[in-house]
This record gives sequence, C-alpha cells and structure tokens, in this order.
Amino acid sequence: MRGTRPPASLTPVARLAGQVRSPEFLEGLGKGLEDYFPGISHVVFHFPSGGRPTVLASNLSAELDRRVLMPYVERMYLLDPFYRHWQIAPRAGLWTLDEIAPAGFRDSDYFATYYRDLGLYDEAAAFFPLGQRECLSLSFGFYRRHHATGQAELMDTLAYLFPLLEALIRQFWLASSLHLPAPHESPTLLESFGQECLSERERQVAWLILRGHTGPEMAKELGITLGTLKNHRKRLYAKLNIGSQAELFRQFMLFQHRETRA
Repeated sequence: MRGTRPPASLTPVARLAGQVRSPEFLEGLGKGLEDYFPGISHVVFHFPSGGRPTVLASNLSAELDRRVLMPYVERMYLLDPFYRHWQIAPRAGLWTLDEIAPAGFRDSDYFATYYRDLGLYDEAAAFFPLGQRECLSLSFGFYRRHHATGQAELMDTLAYLFPLLEALIRQFWLASSLHLPAPHESPTLLESFGQECLSERERQVAWLILRGHTGPEMAKELGITLGTLKNHRKRLYAKLNIGSQAELFRQFMLFQHRETRA
C-alpha cells in the first residue's frame, strides 16, 4: 500500500474548500498543488464515459500546450497509458507511469515522441471518479530528471490528501451547475455565450470545442473546410483573449456561473 505523508500545512486545501461552489475551483486546485510542490507541471483532464478527454485546466507553457495537449486530445489519448488504465479499471487512485504502463513502454515510439523529445522524464496521475465511468484526472509531469526524486514525496502527500480532494472535487462537480455540455443537451446557452463579441458561427465552433470535438469533426459538422474551421477558432480565441481549450472552458464556466445566479 502506498504510504501517506502529512503536508506541513492544510491551508491550501482549506482555501480550495472555500472555492468549491465557484468557477475558480479548478484554478484553485492547481494553485494548491503548486503550493505543495513548487514548479510541478500539472493538467486537469475530464475523462468522459465515452469520447475524448477534455483539458479543464493546465499550467503548461503555450509551447507545451501546442506540442502536447493539442495532439493529445485530438487523437494521442488513445495510446496514453493513464487513459487506457482508466478505461480498463475505472476506480479512484494514484498511479505512477511505471505502475500502469506496459513493460516496454519506455522503448516505444509514443514515449520517444511525447515524453523524451519533450524533456518529460516521468509522469503520475490521480483519478477522481465522478460517476457513470467518468472521472477528473490530475496529471503531473516531471520535466527534469531531478524531479523524479520528488515523485515519491508527491505521491505520499497526495495519498494523505486524497480523501479530502476527492470529496471537494465531487462536491464541485455535482453540487454546482458547472458541467460540460452533453451532446444531447439543447445548446440554449449558445445563443448568449459570447454574443457580445462572437459571430453565430464562432459561437457554434465554441460549443463544439466545449463538447470535445476534433477539428475534422467540427468541420464536417458545420459543412466547412478544415482551414475555414481553423480560422474561425483562431478568431474566437482572439476575441475572447484566450489561447487554449482550457481557457475557453473556464470562460464558459464563469458565464454559466453568472447566468445561474442572475
């Protein structure tokens, strides 16, 4: 059984508890982790019961977002050992790469391309089930070899905090109305989200992005070329002053939060 190591302070978790019904929760979750582990790289994913992961929050650089997260959510998640592990064994827990990856994974082309070439030495993840075979996954990247010596400390501290984080994440997801739009939902919010600056087509693109569609899927859905789709996405990102799917999701959450309190 994995050991547990109490942190020096529970202040970051207490601060996070105060944000559990706020759109600031996901950002607060990341900041809390950085308080415990300065310099740690992390990504918050939503793994749905079916379909692609969605990036909810991240502290990766713009370059790593382009080189890692964009191809990951487009297609490479299918080869990700952590995503595959969740699909096979959907339960709460903490895992290191070596615990769940195939024996020869570090010699694979996937590891060479999405780990070694990017300077990613190791990875760990925490799964927090949300029900219906979906989960919120926290991914931690170790981009410098000496960080590997801190991996055991991170895992021990997370094991200690896990019950608290699991309860807070579940309350955030279930008690708030801040959910990803499901495919069957009528996009009523589409009519007003971004209407002050986005065109109707750009709002349609935003809605499809939020639902996790890839570029080719969006182009097919809208009956436009992939190049035209990319131009629409580029313009809506510029108008909203954002640069990633995670930032778009955050703005949508803030919008939902305002609407439900109106």
